[in-house]
Amino acid sequence: MSFKNFLINEDKAYLGHKVSDVLTALHDLQDDMEHMGTRQVTRLADDIVNRIRKILHGQWSVKQQKHLESLQKAAVALKKTIEDKGNVKDVLPDVTQELEGLSTKLGVKTGNALDQAAEAGGEDVSQADMEITPPDQDPNQQQDPNQMQAQPPMPQDPQTMGQGGF
Repeated sequence: MSFKNFLINEDKAYLGHKVSDVLTALHDLQDDMEHMGTRQVTRLADDIVNRIRKILHGQWSVKQQKHLESLQKAAVALKKTIEDKGNVKDVLPDVTQELEGLSTKLGVKTGNALDQAAEAGGEDVSQADMEITPPDQDPNQQQDPNQMQAQPPMPQDPQTMGQGGF
């Protein structure tokens, strides 16, 4: 039965992978566009439209048509902005949001979502959290670091003391 489920979901996973690749390119462009000129941003945005075009021209099942329409909508918005010589930098966040929504519908975790989850989780760690507590001490009990515990001396065997061996 699991093989049947694999075959049913194979197109969805493949489309999700392709959308994830385009989304990665969009995120990279958004991260780097502050250091680029308008011509270079436009050229890279056109490359992203061509990637989407390749996905759309592939053979997909009827179940994937609704996802392809969403992908086409994003590509048309980006290409129309390029052709009208509009500000591509203003359209990129909307296109990215559209593709992130599509990626979520396809069940793919985006890199951006993973980054946000990593930033949100966790708590601050203090130096006291890093110190090792002895097994006989209660972990909730705080010990003064200036006060040292006396340890009993190690018993020494008089026969091995002069030999230097272990």
